[in-house]
Amino acid sequence: MATDTSDALENLEKELVTLARRLRSLQRTLSDEAHPDLEPAQYALLNHVEELAPVRMADLVAALEVDKGPVSRACARLEEEGLLKRAADKSDARATLLTLTAAGKRKLTAARKKRHKVIEDLLKDWSPAQVKTFATQVSKFNKLAD
Repeated sequence: MATDTSDALENLEKELVTLARRLRSLQRTLSDEAHPDLEPAQYALLNHVEELAPVRMADLVAALEVDKGPVSRACARLEEEGLLKRAADKSDARATLLTLTAAGKRKLTAARKKRHKVIEDLLKDWSPAQVKTFATQVSKFNKLAD
């Protein structure tokens, strides 16, 4: 029985690595969709800003679990590209709040539509019940990994 579990865990680890690689590739594709010169990390940053907005830089850095320098530079670039905007935090004059611009929202919406189409195409032979079960299991795994 222990061997079966060990084999299953080994196979799961292999499949998770493959999934992560494929998701990185998809992220690069979606990054290109959002903005041709946008790096995947910047696309992810836009997603986080949208999810948390309005968000302080420090909170964004904490959510991304990365150093402040790269996030600050990426935010500056996204602001230059017209996809992100900064506004003063009325509760703390030292802080700024980040939000997406209308152009940033449009770019993310377009990229999401493409992502949904890619996923739909990948799962075209799955029944709705299989898709629901898969989504439930991935959600359960993600909650354990938090």
